[in-house]
Amino acid sequence: AIRLFIRGIGVGDIQVTQDPSVALYTDGVYMGTSFGAGFEGVDIQRVEVLRGPQGTLYGRNATGGAVNIITRRASTESVEFRQDLTAGNMGRFKSKTMLNLPLGDSFAAKVNYVISERDGYVENDGIGEDYGLEDRESLAVDLRWEATANLLLDYRYESAEMKDSQRLEQIVTIDPSAGFLSAFTTFNTDVSKDQLDDVTSLQEIFRNDQEVDSHSVWLTWDISDSLTLKTISSWRELDSLTNGNALSTAEGDYTAIGFGIGAVNVGRFDLDFEQSSHEIQLLGTYDSLEYVAGLYYYEDEATQDGSSSTSLGVDGAPDITHSENESLAVFAQATWTPSVMDHRWHITLGGRYSEDDRSAERNNQRATEAFTGSYDNDFSNFNPSLTVAFDVNDDMNVYGKVVSGYKSGGTSQRSANATLFSQGFDEEDILSYELGYKGEFWDRRARLNGAIFYMEIDGQQSSVQTDPISSGGRDFLPVDGNTIQGLEVDLNLLLAEGLTLTASYGYLDTELGESSLDSPAGTFELIDVYPNAPENSYSLALDYQHSLALGELGFNINYGWQDDVQTSFNEVENSPIDSYGLLGASLSWSDISLGDLPGSLRVLFWGRNLTDEEYGLVQSAAWSLFGVTKVQTFGDPRTYGMTLTYQY
Repeated sequence: AIRLFIRGIGVGDIQVTQDPSVALYTDGVYMGTSFGAGFEGVDIQRVEVLRGPQGTLYGRNATGGAVNIITRRASTESVEFRQDLTAGNMGRFKSKTMLNLPLGDSFAAKVNYVISERDGYVENDGIGEDYGLEDRESLAVDLRWEATANLLLDYRYESAEMKDSQRLEQIVTIDPSAGFLSAFTTFNTDVSKDQLDDVTSLQEIFRNDQEVDSHSVWLTWDISDSLTLKTISSWRELDSLTNGNALSTAEGDYTAIGFGIGAVNVGRFDLDFEQSSHEIQLLGTYDSLEYVAGLYYYEDEATQDGSSSTSLGVDGAPDITHSENESLAVFAQATWTPSVMDHRWHITLGGRYSEDDRSAERNNQRATEAFTGSYDNDFSNFNPSLTVAFDVNDDMNVYGKVVSGYKSGGTSQRSANATLFSQGFDEEDILSYELGYKGEFWDRRARLNGAIFYMEIDGQQSSVQTDPISSGGRDFLPVDGNTIQGLEVDLNLLLAEGLTLTASYGYLDTELGESSLDSPAGTFELIDVYPNAPENSYSLALDYQHSLALGELGFNINYGWQDDVQTSFNEVENSPIDSYGLLGASLSWSDISLGDLPGSLRVLFWGRNLTDEEYGLVQSAAWSLFGVTKVQTFGDPRTYGMTLTYQY
């Protein structure tokens, strides 16, 4: 699963019954769930990151922002072939194959095939697989038909299979006096504040098994020089069997309190997810007006079965959620560039009306208080946006923006409380104000973008543990009156011929509007800031390109750093992750001629986390009841390797 955060807004607890706060697209196709979204297989041209609330241009509404992956489509121009072979430490092997074939003057086909394998980053001396093992395979087939000079049809089929193993949730600190169940829990010696290279699992570590199949169709019709009709239709199916053992180096005897003997908690979730979406866009210009208008329809259906999971040595209890979601939206955005002041003013007005219908059925016999329940609710919202921009000159622009956003309500597929499941949670609303600058100077050798923003969020859908024993039992509770403010600066600087400096800096000041929440599951004390929102973060990169008699030499060195972050809205579960910085570098020799043979070679040496920094990805205090006061999932250690590329 992928967790995306922009300006402090994202989803920490990924569920198919809750919309992502940051929308993920591939060529405008919306991914309805982050589960299974980590596959490779597309030939990426660029990645667009849209910051702040989105919804008046395309796709679903999103409160945090949108990430759109743009790929290279099939081309009728020429035959193209590319083969990448990568080898690295930890048994890294990756093969990426791309073939583009024109089939006549108006038809082309393109195939991408990827195999990616890696050994685990933590060795398991116990039962089952190592931790963090990767085994992935994906195929993407693109077809393009240039039916007429004005009509273009694209089709893509994607298939991916991922058989990774879970990352290690390492026990960092223990306190037997922290919880009453710690008396029944036994820990082995695999407890350390430092990242461990090998541990002994007391339960078997299995591989996951995720399969994705999708079909997408894009139609572009240039009705006239000033009017274009676009349609996007997609169908996506995910079958996911996910295994996770939160405390794999601990076990216990819970017979004294009426439970069993064995693992504290083993999650085994079988998810079937199907989605389809259809979008119509009308793009055009009229005099000094540019506009886009569209209709969007989306539906998904999912069943998650966790009945094979184990809690306190007990397994086989039903834990099934079936959900359905249907969404309809109409959106429009227009930019007016009046003739006054040499067309230097740009006024953009947008709006989106959304209707969402959600329903779910849940049978949870694994919860401390077992229940069956149903949920059904409808949501609707209208979100306007206004942007006023001014061209200071041909190279500089300033703007002001007011945008509203909305994320529909729903319920929790992991709910541990009958009342909370049936009543669900309300929609999340956001109002964002932004002032910014975009410009080039120093004879266009420098580009500077900057923005300051202030956001008000009501109905923040905060995930809290509502099962008193298992951290897997969770519900979403609303938090009102929240604010996020900050600034962003991005700089590109051409220092000398072939030498470029790239720098970015972000500052966030977040505040929760409530200090505690009362609910049918009890009262929860909250922290006072947003989790997963570093106050300061920055990145630096230096790129150098130099032409040689045979090919071109390239060098890159990059460093990214972020402040410490909180990990949960709930004070009891919160466990801050320390600040960290990661150093990477690469050296390439490209455009190597092969003499009389067609094509060229490229050799790339690369390294990530070169200082072997120990840093946390996820951290939690949710298992304190068992005497485990801190559990952390560390990021990858130092990785390095070589990639050889042949391109024709």
